[in-house]
Amino acid sequence: MTTLIELQGGRPQWDKVMRRIRELGWTCHELSPKERRTVLRAFDSNVNFSEFWWVEVPIMGSTWRADREAAWQITELSRSVQTVIYGRLFRRDEIDRVLEPEWQVHSADHEPAGTVIPGFRRLWRPVTRWCAARTGLLDVRVRIHASKDAARHLARHLRTDGPRADFDVRPLDGRGRTGTIHHGEDALNRALALFGGPLLAMSLFLSTAQHLIPVAAAACWFLAVVCAVPAWWTAFALPLAHSRLQCLVICIIATLVVAVYTLGVPGLFDGVDSRSAWATAAIGFYVTGLILLGRRWRWQILAATAIPLLATLLVAALPLTGRILQDGYADELSLSPEETAVSGAYQLIAAVKLLWPTLAAILFIAAVWGVLRYFHFIRPRSVFAGTLAALFLTLGLLTAAEWTFASPQHAADKLKRAASHRTKAPPYFGISADWVCVRPTVSVHALNEQGGALVPRTPYLSFGVAEGNVVLWNAAADRPLRVPAGQVKLLPAGNPGLSCVT
Repeated sequence: MTTLIELQGGRPQWDKVMRRIRELGWTCHELSPKERRTVLRAFDSNVNFSEFWWVEVPIMGSTWRADREAAWQITELSRSVQTVIYGRLFRRDEIDRVLEPEWQVHSADHEPAGTVIPGFRRLWRPVTRWCAARTGLLDVRVRIHASKDAARHLARHLRTDGPRADFDVRPLDGRGRTGTIHHGEDALNRALALFGGPLLAMSLFLSTAQHLIPVAAAACWFLAVVCAVPAWWTAFALPLAHSRLQCLVICIIATLVVAVYTLGVPGLFDGVDSRSAWATAAIGFYVTGLILLGRRWRWQILAATAIPLLATLLVAALPLTGRILQDGYADELSLSPEETAVSGAYQLIAAVKLLWPTLAAILFIAAVWGVLRYFHFIRPRSVFAGTLAALFLTLGLLTAAEWTFASPQHAADKLKRAASHRTKAPPYFGISADWVCVRPTVSVHALNEQGGALVPRTPYLSFGVAEGNVVLWNAAADRPLRVPAGQVKLLPAGNPGLSCVT
């Protein structure tokens, strides 16, 4: 970013600023006499008190709002040298290389002038040579990025063994076709992002509208149409194709593909449900934010991704962490740890479930920071932005902790409802309950039940055998029912809605 700065003070302050600029590696040069006269007339400055320089301020991140980033860096420079410096004019120099077509050099067969070729050979030889050249059988180890004429000229004349006419080039991409528009690399990347991003947002709103009331659904449809507008505008402004008609065809096809994929076709396939769409959008936002964060600071993306992930796995591997959710589930159902014992793999999965909301909150804040910093919405080393990020991170961690520690209660409520309605009980990190019929092997009056009276005709949810007892769930008493394993026999209940045969 080429910046016109005004320095106030005197020669000692200006020399100190110059030394600091050289330490930062910025490029600085004086104004031409004509520019100096123009600037002095514009600002009515005292030549003995004010000095004007052109400074090349390096900008990392988006070119959009780059002047704001340059102004912030000028402010930091002013504070570091304790000199009054104003950024007066900010000029962005567009540096974008054109994507040239790529060509592969291959050998070509050129018959000497006057050579007579038999009729049959005259027919099949060009065909075989063309097929061999297109399949790479005649390639040489040279590739050229240029126009077709320039590539052919270089292939034949820029050789160590002298000019040769028996070489030609073949295209390796579609940019070598006649009439193809050659875009700048950065311009094309920005256009693809501005074309694909709004279409994905349109898909998100369309999927959300399927499960809302008519008023909210109409609002989502309106937002979906609004999202399609910048995509179409980008396609015509770049342009994506050689003519406006081709751009229109591309826009219509892309919009229809996204709409059909999102809404589905009755009788062929279902569309995308809103939950999957929001999950995909969240993952895309995570990835985009972390990539943008990494484009500015390599070490920060490492600190924002690898360290929380490793910390999550290490904490999840601790013995005390793996039983937290299972113990909470056992407490909700008044079961002992021995009655809810699971393997180490399920304990690790439960520990990851316990900790992943914390990891998600950290990654979300990092992704938001990466997006806002890349587009220059956050000032470098901003105390306010850092405090706000820490506040949101704390709120996210508290919310995630509340959801996580409420998980055992929700799972216990689901099991109780399954027991009341005699439906399949959902497992909880390795703790599963199956419907069984309990057949006593002794007299019913001789049973030593704990937690209620056993009714042989009633199916029960069984947690298995622990400490010599069969652990059942007594839906009538809303608590566990324990019966000595030697006094009963367990049989699978085919249909829990029917009574057991005694």
